[in-house]
Amino acid sequence: MKKILFNTPLQKKKYFDNVKKLLNSKKSLHGPGRNIFQIKKDLKKQYGFNHVHLTNSCTAAMEMCALMINLKKNDEVLMPSYNYNTTASSFVRTGCKVRYCDIDKKNLMPTFDHIKRNVNKKTKVIVIIHMQGLPVDYLGDLQNYCKSKKIILIEDAAPALGSYVKNKPAGSYGDFACFSFHETKNYQSGMGGLLVVNNKKFKRKSDLVFDKGTDRTLVVSDPNYHKKYYSWVEIGSCFRLPELNASFLQPQIKDIDGVIKYRSNLYKRYLKNFNGWLTDEFTICNKMTHKYKYNYHAFTIILKRREREKFLKYLKKNNIIAFISFEALHLSKIGKNFLTKKTKLENTDEIIKKIVRLPMHNQLTIKEVDFICKKVKEYFNS
Repeated sequence: MKKILFNTPLQKKKYFDNVKKLLNSKKSLHGPGRNIFQIKKDLKKQYGFNHVHLTNSCTAAMEMCALMINLKKNDEVLMPSYNYNTTASSFVRTGCKVRYCDIDKKNLMPTFDHIKRNVNKKTKVIVIIHMQGLPVDYLGDLQNYCKSKKIILIEDAAPALGSYVKNKPAGSYGDFACFSFHETKNYQSGMGGLLVVNNKKFKRKSDLVFDKGTDRTLVVSDPNYHKKYYSWVEIGSCFRLPELNASFLQPQIKDIDGVIKYRSNLYKRYLKNFNGWLTDEFTICNKMTHKYKYNYHAFTIILKRREREKFLKYLKKNNIIAFISFEALHLSKIGKNFLTKKTKLENTDEIIKKIVRLPMHNQLTIKEVDFICKKVKEYFNS
């Protein structure tokens, strides 16, 4: 068996052909151009996202959120410690504080109770993580809770495009939602991201922050705007996704349902192969417990014992490249600075060394999934 990679970026001939079409047209690679406008149109039609910005990364989208909210020194942003570092650093760089909450051991995301226990008078923002593409199922209740407390809700939906809670897509519940088009995600532009602005209060400001902090968009597109020349009016930066990257992404938006269907077959094959055995060796994260449409971004297991390094070494020896995800923020050099005596992260500490993500991508085959499962069984039966 050839080496089975953890991830292979989504690639089809028509995506490359669309890039060639842009290059041959000799139109601006910077943009915005036809591809960016079409992506926005398709996202609005498919998910109802009315006000969006295509950014150069999910991190850029999160940094835009942090700049728009105007946080002060003692304000707190609540998020789980099991989380990607740039979600936290986007806010820390504004001078505010990060506060951690624990997670549920079954799905690696905080429960509603975990969140409410950590909210205080300093809490200005809650960042909910749609871990590995699966949203928490209490998003509606969380949305109402945040409104009642006048707390900004941000969905870190990096890998969750195409997942739903009830009849609404991930990204529809927060004041803001941030998605990723990094090459490790289901749909990709090499590097790229998306900011969805649902709170009307921030729409105009998001335009200014997005365009390097200038009012250029208003000067160019609004005939009633009072200025002839644009200038620096907000703190912003260069967050834009280039038209070149967008040209690779644009045809993928209409392929989303097909991509999800393929991944669902792989996911269900894993489940079928593992069904009914190995209950003492590992558990399957989110084992079909989600109530709503899932985009099948990842297949994750949680080992019962702390033997991850040995397990990963065994898989690698058999040409299977698995992934450990990321370290919890509170254990990192920078992240530990935000720990307090009241911070309780028992579940996070217990399972952080036991998480393993098996290969899951659109170049993976059923035959390769069967091989992976066979080797996993051999490991635990030896």
